[in-house]
Amino acid sequence: MMDERPVDLEVALRWLGGDRHLLLELVDLFVEDIPKRVIGLREASTTLDVHEIERLAHSLKGSAAILGATGVQAAALTLEEAVRARQGVDAAGRLADLERALERVAAYLADPRVRAQLTREGAR
Repeated sequence: MMDERPVDLEVALRWLGGDRHLLLELVDLFVEDIPKRVIGLREASTTLDVHEIERLAHSLKGSAAILGATGVQAAALTLEEAVRARQGVDAAGRLADLERALERVAAYLADPRVRAQLTREGAR
């Protein structure tokens, strides 16, 4: 497991009132949706659809907040702000940062030790 955790599961559990079953469902949905969200962001970036990039980044920011994925949350916010400010070159770099943050979260949440921890003991 990585030393630096890209997800604070205690934050997620607090958001969800300690409901581990719901947390596991949300984790699964989030991880399952990552490829679709990345494809959507890339397509919107290719077609310069700033409204769609902003919408997708905003949605990711909210989902990441609930899961305690602060790196994704920050990267999504930075992308959203770059798009809003019409900083095209900067937005491309921010999209790459967001993709890297999403990859870290997906790898962390896919780790069997993390999943086992969620089901049997406190999420740390």
